[in-house]
Amino acid sequence: MTKRSGFTLIELLVVIAIIAILIGLLLPAVQKVREAAARMTCQNNLKQLGLAAHNYEGAMGQFPAGATQNASQWAFSFQAQLLPHVEQDNLRKLVDFTQAITLGSGGSQTLNPVHATPAKSPVGLFLCPSDAGPVLYQNNSADWTPNNYMVNMGTGVTVQSLANANDGIVWYTSKLRITDVTDGTSNTLLMAEALRGNNIQTEPASAPIDPLRQYASFGGQGALLDEATCATATRWAGNRGRSWLWGREFNVCFTTTHRPNQRAADCARSGAGFYKAASAHTGGVNVLLCDGSVRFVRDAAWRAASTRSSGEVPGEF
Repeated sequence: MTKRSGFTLIELLVVIAIIAILIGLLLPAVQKVREAAARMTCQNNLKQLGLAAHNYEGAMGQFPAGATQNASQWAFSFQAQLLPHVEQDNLRKLVDFTQAITLGSGGSQTLNPVHATPAKSPVGLFLCPSDAGPVLYQNNSADWTPNNYMVNMGTGVTVQSLANANDGIVWYTSKLRITDVTDGTSNTLLMAEALRGNNIQTEPASAPIDPLRQYASFGGQGALLDEATCATATRWAGNRGRSWLWGREFNVCFTTTHRPNQRAADCARSGAGFYKAASAHTGGVNVLLCDGSVRFVRDAAWRAASTRSSGEVPGEF
């Protein structure tokens, strides 16, 4: 009689348990490899934007303004002006810079129909692969595609709007050259990443659903915002980085009022306010300096690095 060999039930369970343990050990390693690759892609995106900004400055004699102004409308972003320098000339041709981006008066959020196609056209270079935020936003029946890479609007301490000159790199009518960055291009931030909003507006609410993806939103005009005012908020907006095309502060800018990834919610009134740099990377954010280099910043000397001519020496990031 032939004796058949095989696994006992206990042996089978032991093998399954070992496999489960191995998978449990392997998955975090795979996730770390994926995040490392995503972080490198994010850094490369910023390097490409830095090269584009330098090419623009060389061709035009100045960095792009924070946003173009046309017929007193909020208009086209720093990022949109870089399109010809990031191999997006076909998309650039769809943008009619001679027509206002919005209809209505002041800060209207009604998209001019002539810009409907570029507004909803995604640009992979403007998106961090680690951010799982929305890839399409709707507002007043218009579609907008988002942006993760924000340009430096300074500290946000005394100037909180693109409408006025600030201590950073951009405002609406800025015409800064590299030579205006007297703190040194290797010591001054040009761009940094931020998490896209969660596309949710909550009101009334005493706290945001996610302080990294929503900010306190106040209507009307008023004095400079501060922590005490922001603590009274009951309306929270989730439209951070909603559009790479539209040059509003919440879409395309950051300030260093808050530290990177600080859990305190940002705060704004009619666009003006402060907006932090933030990321889905562990422990910090990727930043682009004015010399075109990219670094991963945790916290050190954060506010000093946003000013272009204040005489600080930020030291090592």
